[in-house]
Parts: sequence; C-alpha cells; structure tokens
Amino acid sequence: MSLGVVFALLGAFSFSLNSVTMRRGISRGAASQGLYVTVFLGAGLFVVASVVSGQLFDLGSVTANDFVSMAASGVVHILGGRYCNYRAMGAIGANRAQPIVGMATLASVMIAVVFLGETLNALQGVGIALVMVGPALVMPGRRSAPQAVPAGGSGTVVKAFQPKMVEGYSFGVLAALFWGAGPVLMRAGVESNGLGILGGTVSYLAATLVLSLTLLIPGQASGALSLDKSARKLFFVAGLGSGFANGFRFSALALAPVSVVIPLMRATVLFTLVLNFAFNRHLESFEPKVLIGIFISMIGAILLVI
Repeated sequence: MSLGVVFALLGAFSFSLNSVTMRRGISRGAASQGLYVTVFLGAGLFVVASVVSGQLFDLGSVTANDFVSMAASGVVHILGGRYCNYRAMGAIGANRAQPIVGMATLASVMIAVVFLGETLNALQGVGIALVMVGPALVMPGRRSAPQAVPAGGSGTVVKAFQPKMVEGYSFGVLAALFWGAGPVLMRAGVESNGLGILGGTVSYLAATLVLSLTLLIPGQASGALSLDKSARKLFFVAGLGSGFANGFRFSALALAPVSVVIPLMRATVLFTLVLNFAFNRHLESFEPKVLIGIFISMIGAILLVI
C-alpha cells in the first residue's frame, strides 16, 4: 500500500514534467510533432517495461475482446486525448487547460453511469458541480491583454502569451471526452487478466501503428522531422515524463485501491503549477481566479472518485 502511494506521487510528478516541458516545446514546434516524439518514445519504454515485468510473455492469455479494448484505449486515449490536450495547452496554456481537460474524470463517471449502470451519490454530485465551475473561472477578463515581460534575468523582453480561448476550450473539451473514455476501455481490457503493463504496451503500439500511417500523407513525414533542436529535446523529455508517468500509474493501481491512487494522482496539478512558475512564467497565467479555478476543479475531480 505504501509503495503504491509512492508510485502514485511519482506518477503525478512525471505527468507534471510532461506537461511543463511539452508546454515549452509547443511554443517552439507543433502539437503534432510533439505527438510523434512522445508516442513513439512511450511505445519503446512500454515494450521494455513489459519484457522486464514478464507480462509480454503472457500475451497469449489475453482474449480477443480484451486485446481490442486495449488497442482502442490507445487510439482514443493516447492519440486523440493527447493531441487535443497539446492543442489546448498551445492555445491557452497548461494552467488554463487543466480545469478543462480535468473534466475527463466527469466524462469517465458519466460513461460508467450511462453504460455500466453505476449510480451517483450526493458527494459525487458536489464534485460534478465543482468540476463544471473550474473551467468557467479560467476565462480571461475583457481587460486581459498581453504585456511585455522580462525573460529570465537576461534583460531580454519577451511578449507575453496571448491565449486563443475558443481553440483552447474546444480542444480541451475534446481531450476530456477522449481521456474520459480511454480509462474505461483500458479497464475493460485488463480487468479480467490484471496485465496492466501489457495493456499499456498494446495501447501504445496501437497508437504508434495509427500514427505511423499518417506519415504516408504527402509532406507529413518531412514536417514531423523538421523540428527545432530545442523543441526536439523538450519533446523527448516530455515523452520520458509521459512514459514513466503511465508506468508508475499502472504500478500504483496494482498495489493500492483506485480510491487512493486517483486522488493522489491529482497532485499533478500542484506539481505543474510549481514547475510552470519556475520555468514557464512568461507562457502561463497565474491570475488568482485561474488558480482558484484549478483548485476547485481538482477538489471536484477528487470528490468524484472517493
């Protein structure tokens, strides 16, 4: 149990590292370029993890239905959700995007209620209300305007980030829907066999296969490879963060209850705020109402799963 708690917190920190480095990388490259780097790298990490854990050799025990659920989870969660999240971060910043994509927990609960016959209690009802309030608070006021700010202490002046709210909210909501459905599919794929690492491997490989097919589109391969050197490094670190985060999450769920792991994983929000303040201050908003919106949505998401 205690090791599961440690893994959950390590997973939360790794996800925040992914978010912060991806945010900076997207300011120098495209979301689709980041997707290629992080998905391909994540697939390699999960293949290694499945070999080390021995779960890869249990592939023959996975039923066809479970295999399809694992693969579908990869296409929905890793490709669809991740791309939309990257677009949302690029449009409005990671801080503002967090309460919006955080509605993924609400989407998962609603899917469970509609398709699995689960019921809601009063506490979860309060959680739903809080999750819905958070995104409304991160909307900038009419007087918000980009300001020139000093970068680092170098004396260089950098134009402050100007959010694109319609694009950010649209892709944020889509990311929440994809990320809400993805865990349900993954749970369906590993519930009967308990092969979480293998499920993640199949999920990543399915996402990699679909993403590889897009390289056949004329001009797509050259565009994906024409990365700024600094962006390539940032995307690589983001990919490592995402790969390790998912590995820690699956390991934590194998050692501790969901009701313990998921709330602890929400510590990602706190880690991300600290790292963004340290490294992405000129790209992010730290207005009081944005911070309040983040914390309200975080509390709501926790209430939905406890």
